[in-house]
Amino acid sequence: MTKREWINRIILFTIIWIVGGKISPLRSAPVEMTEAKSALDPCPLTLVPYSIKAEFVGGYIYPHDKNIVSPAVKGPSLGGQIAFEWHTDGSRQWHLDFNRPTIGLALQVIDLSNPKVLGQMIIPYTYINIPMVRSRVADFNFMIGGGFGFCTKPCDLEEARKHDSMQPSTNNFIIGGPLTFNLQAGVNVDFHVHKQVDITLGVDYNHCSSGSLFQPNSGLNIFDGKVGLKYHPVIRKYDKPIEVKRDTTKLKRWYGEIIASGGAKTLYYKDTKYWGCASLNFEAFYRTCRQHRIGIGVDMFYDGAFTTTAVQGADGKWKSYDGNTHFGKTFTTEDKFLNKFRVGLNITNELMIGKLMIGFGFGVYLYDPVKNMEPFKDALNAANNGTSLKRGMFYAYDIDKQDGWNYFRLSCKYYITKHLLAQIAFKTHLQKVEFVEFGIGTWF
Repeated sequence: MTKREWINRIILFTIIWIVGGKISPLRSAPVEMTEAKSALDPCPLTLVPYSIKAEFVGGYIYPHDKNIVSPAVKGPSLGGQIAFEWHTDGSRQWHLDFNRPTIGLALQVIDLSNPKVLGQMIIPYTYINIPMVRSRVADFNFMIGGGFGFCTKPCDLEEARKHDSMQPSTNNFIIGGPLTFNLQAGVNVDFHVHKQVDITLGVDYNHCSSGSLFQPNSGLNIFDGKVGLKYHPVIRKYDKPIEVKRDTTKLKRWYGEIIASGGAKTLYYKDTKYWGCASLNFEAFYRTCRQHRIGIGVDMFYDGAFTTTAVQGADGKWKSYDGNTHFGKTFTTEDKFLNKFRVGLNITNELMIGKLMIGFGFGVYLYDPVKNMEPFKDALNAANNGTSLKRGMFYAYDIDKQDGWNYFRLSCKYYITKHLLAQIAFKTHLQKVEFVEFGIGTWF
């Protein structure tokens, strides 16, 4: 038999082993709680209430910025994590909607490939692991989570301000402050090798960003793999199925929300000022199924950072003014409210996990005075020539020099009471975070 035939047989056997695992003689998955045929069925049911997991983590930082990230990255990022997982028992409707997922609380520590410059990232985060395929041999899951990151060696701002340009090979210009926000998503497989032990394999996208609370804020994008062990200390047995609280009421299709949010941001690592930001969101949602809804809404944004950046000289020509910020991106000649106000129309998709909503929205600016004030040099030259930039609703742009005509929002909302909700969201222009929103609102 040739080497290629051996490889093909191994691949085929692996596929049959995972997908067709229900015919395997191995034990049934400990997270599986198969319902009995009737209430009188004497066959016991099993459930793992919680698990403990330890994994090795290894990956690479994606060099999305060749001027800042590439010079600082010197190799793979290696580390590990420990996690505690709670297994849902199917007693609530949302447990069944997501195939009885597990809820995890993890602590991850990663060396950022260049410890002398970048240090380490300590990440406590929570996540939900949603089973996509279950079998006696293995479970294939989708994971999404988030939390905070603590960088042990953020940018030395005092040293950075001594130089006219950034020094990414000797100072951390990727992460500007000790606190970051963390987002993770990926897929993983749990191989059931023993009734109390799983071997875990996974691949993840791991993002850390200061959310413009600190500068510089290039952000970390890590693509990593994980391998480890999961231990189930307790396996409970039941003589009858756990009572499932199925939602028999008619599915609520339409939702409305009004959310007011606020936050703060910095513009440049040489600045010391914080600027206030706020938003007001009106949204209408249609629930397509138990797990998903789609919405359309109107956003109103206020960004206090759009303050005076140019003044007229004695010769009548406009010139740069750094009394408010050293970040010469937006050409603003007056410190007025209308320069800081924008209105947009958005479309949002949300995953509904019980009272928790995880959403991704795309928006287009309907009113945006900033589009004619960026890039700074173009707007400055136009003003000195007695004209101004006059862009339409859609236009080509360079994200490194201007915000552009669209925006995105990553959000996490929780319905606290029947009409009260809380939200944390990240408003971005492509990959660049404008500010982090902390909001409260009403839903109906």
